[in-house]
Amino acid sequence: MNNENTIEKPSYFAIIPANVRYDKELKANAKLLYGEISCLCNSNGQCWATNNYFAELYGVSKETVSRWISQLAKKNYIKVVI
Repeated sequence: MNNENTIEKPSYFAIIPANVRYDKELKANAKLLYGEISCLCNSNGQCWATNNYFAELYGVSKETVSRWISQLAKKNYIKVVI
């Protein structure tokens, strides 16, 4: 880790399907988050990363991450289970 960041940046590729990429109702960063979530999914399609993890990764608040996740869930691109 370097001094500028509090979290190690992953080095894997993210794939964002066309239906998510071209959805005009989604914020650009929600689309980026979709790619990150898809990369972190296990073989069962589940991602266990926290909002805090994503907030630190992207340098935004947990509330911002929550809004992005809500956008994705509302459009049925992801399913949120608490």
